Amino acid sequence: MKFQFITVIFSLLCSWSLYAELPFNWGKEELLARRLALRNAASQQTGQTAGQVSAQNNPDTRSVSKSVLFSAILPGSGQFYSKSYIKAAIFFAAEVGTWAVYFSYDKKGDQKDSEFKVYANENWSEYRYWSYVNWVATNDPNYTGPELFPIDPPVTAPNGGYWYLIPEDYYNANQENIISTLREVEADQFSHRLPSSKTQQYYEMIGKYPMQFGNAWGDASFDRQYSGPDNITEGNDYYMSMRDESNRLYDVSQYGLMVALINHVISAIDAGFTARGYNRRQVKMEMSYQNYRYKNEYLNMLGMNIKW
Repeated sequence: MKFQFITVIFSLLCSWSLYAELPFNWGKEELLARRLALRNAASQQTGQTAGQVSAQNNPDTRSVSKSVLFSAILPGSGQFYSKSYIKAAIFFAAEVGTWAVYFSYDKKGDQKDSEFKVYANENWSEYRYWSYVNWVATNDPNYTGPELFPIDPPVTAPNGGYWYLIPEDYYNANQENIISTLREVEADQFSHRLPSSKTQQYYEMIGKYPMQFGNAWGDASFDRQYSGPDNITEGNDYYMSMRDESNRLYDVSQYGLMVALINHVISAIDAGFTARGYNRRQVKMEMSYQNYRYKNEYLNMLGMNIKW
């Protein structure tokens, strides 16, 4: 009887052990299989190895190439894109200021240019100039060029000297032929050629070379020689000061344009460094998942790495 009782107890214990062991082994294998599937799926999604699955939080970085391009187009915009607002304001203010200088002084130069041209048209005369060329050749004993034109009796000029003019009616009636002939004389007697149209060169020459063109100013006369800059008429001197002022205004406008272009280049270069510096300052967080075997058990381990 005692032996039978012991046999029953032993059988029950064996049965319980077998019952307890089989489900545990099956559950552990199932757990490992599920863990492996999870790790493989995560690896495919993140591109990382199955031994470590991480999720990175890489916040708000800036593209260096975009930053450079933005500032090359509009200085300061690349810095603004990289959240460097003070430098963005400086470069943008420089852009506005330089273009304001360019347009402002270019407009002032245009106004002064128009002023001196109006003054020249009112005070320097082609009629007097061609009459002067005709008079110089007439008084040159060695002249052998084409036939010259008649000269009116001397006309008293405002400075007390005299003009020796081609009769005005005759000049107006035969202007094309007279000028064509006197251009040959001009080439023989003088070093410069008056342009046939009122170009910038035309307005430059009538003021810059008083020895040839100075006698045609309204306050000049034919019987006096002008050589400048100290030996010119007041009208010629005032005209040259207007041209010099116009050129000065244009020079300032060009300086503004040059500085604006330099500002584009410097801003673009700085924007690249600013974007790189911004990216380096950003906090980088990395969350990791790993399985560790501890006492024949796999443990799920979550971690967080912070880089700055």
